[in-house]
Amino acid sequence: MKQITILWMERKIARIIVATPSDIVEDHLIESHEPELPAQGATPDYRKTKNDSRQDYFKRIADKVNTTYDTVIFGSDNSKEEFLEYLSKNNEGIFNRVIGVEASGDMPEEKIIARGRKYI
Repeated sequence: MKQITILWMERKIARIIVATPSDIVEDHLIESHEPELPAQGATPDYRKTKNDSRQDYFKRIADKVNTTYDTVIFGSDNSKEEFLEYLSKNNEGIFNRVIGVEASGDMPEEKIIARGRKYI
């Protein structure tokens, strides 16, 4: 049976759902460890910590995405584009299986799954 990976992501949280036309096979939630912007603004230490935490966040997402299924990515901020850039440099297997990228706001699980299943 055809399966698809549905990735809904924002700066601090990502949801990875593997679905068939009728069932959810896997469901993972990954949170970023990105630090909050300090009161004094973006210092060089903050920028390095932020960049390192973004790379770790993207790596943890990529580790959970199954490379044998097509992937659709949804999200409201530029995290989805940053993740695609990360994949193009670090994981061509997943990058080559991305079949759709859509802008979307915060959505309930049912809508995330329904929109992802349109690609099956």
